[in-house]
Amino acid sequence: MNKTISQIALSGAEKTVAYRFQTVWWTPAAVENVWEILAHYSAWTTWWRGIRKIEVLRQGDESGVGTILCQGWRSWIPYTLVFDLEMIRIESKRLLEGRASGDLEGICKWTFTPVNGGTEIRFDVDVRTGRWWMNLPIPFVPRIVRANFESIMRWGREGLERKLGEPVKLRPPLL
Repeated sequence: MNKTISQIALSGAEKTVAYRFQTVWWTPAAVENVWEILAHYSAWTTWWRGIRKIEVLRQGDESGVGTILCQGWRSWIPYTLVFDLEMIRIESKRLLEGRASGDLEGICKWTFTPVNGGTEIRFDVDVRTGRWWMNLPIPFVPRIVRANFESIMRWGREGLERKLGEPVKLRPPLL
């Protein structure tokens, strides 16, 4: 039996596509200053281009664990990724970790480490796409997704640099 191109494409959409990204920044700013900005995620929309909305759906405990945020992220692709992020682990000035569900499903984790008199900021993303159309077996889609993520992160780095009043570089300087 002959299948149409759309039938073949849609048959592959049943599988989810996994993405792992890691962004590492370094700034001479103290961990406390970086933490103050990034731990207040509800204000990201004021300085991070591409983050369209962050709405608190549920408040967590006094540390923030259990908080659920509805986020909308949009880069140059004309679609806003919308996902809920439940904060599952927070260690003051060290770690922010959340579980995403919606357009993205998986784990997002920020770690903050004192390095070379400043702060290393590491953002690890281990997610799967959560919508059927995002899982269509089109060969160039992973490159588009990566470029989209890199744009959002570049805008975040630029915004953080403005907020801190300190440079934020893509990699820690060599020892």
